[in-house]
Amino acid sequence: MDRAPIIGISMRVGDNPHHASVDIRYLRSIEEAGGIPIALPYGFEAAKHVDSVLDLVDGLLLTGGGDPCPECFGCEPYDKGCTAKLSFLSIERDAFEYAAAQAAWDRDLPTLGICRGLQVMNVTFGGTLVRDISELGGKHVQHVVLDRQDEAVHTVSIKDGSKLAAILGTTELGVNSLHHLAICESAAGGEIVARASDGTPEGLEFPEKDFFLGVQWHPEIIANTPQFFKAFVDACRK
Repeated sequence: MDRAPIIGISMRVGDNPHHASVDIRYLRSIEEAGGIPIALPYGFEAAKHVDSVLDLVDGLLLTGGGDPCPECFGCEPYDKGCTAKLSFLSIERDAFEYAAAQAAWDRDLPTLGICRGLQVMNVTFGGTLVRDISELGGKHVQHVVLDRQDEAVHTVSIKDGSKLAAILGTTELGVNSLHHLAICESAAGGEIVARASDGTPEGLEFPEKDFFLGVQWHPEIIANTPQFFKAFVDACRK
């Protein structure tokens, strides 16, 4: 490829009925890694024409944001015993990202999921979530730390030999934490490759693909692993 790869970034919707947006930190992370970020559409019409949308890009970044709707993603995104409250729902966003994740898989498009994006990847391919980390059982470290978003508030252990460990160059990393959902059952073909000290799943990859993985923390905010975005953009360039 003789140009910088174009990375399609999903928009955040659901928080404000009048706004759809992309956090500038995603844009900067992609730009600094050598890519060209563009915001993708969302909604039912975009979902119907998802192949035409993805024809425009060399990679897909599924971003953070509101919780997946219980009636989306095959109507089974959550473990049946989970009842915790959900927030910032958007059926329109879910419809597009469900279609986009499936289409990206079918065309071997490099795909990165961050926070909600990891959850979308998991439920698109048959995995489930808990609505709140407390529903995993046991004692847990704090996973929603809003006043220290750019700091490491807990560590994750990364599976040796995983693609994620190879990209980051380590099997232990300090991360920020801004989520209350978590993987309950991993998707078919998906492997949990990072966990917090309390056992909460924090990284998911699909080994049969060259680059199809997600993390539960926000590397675009803590900004301590620029090699993470570089590896993604390099995969898109190929």
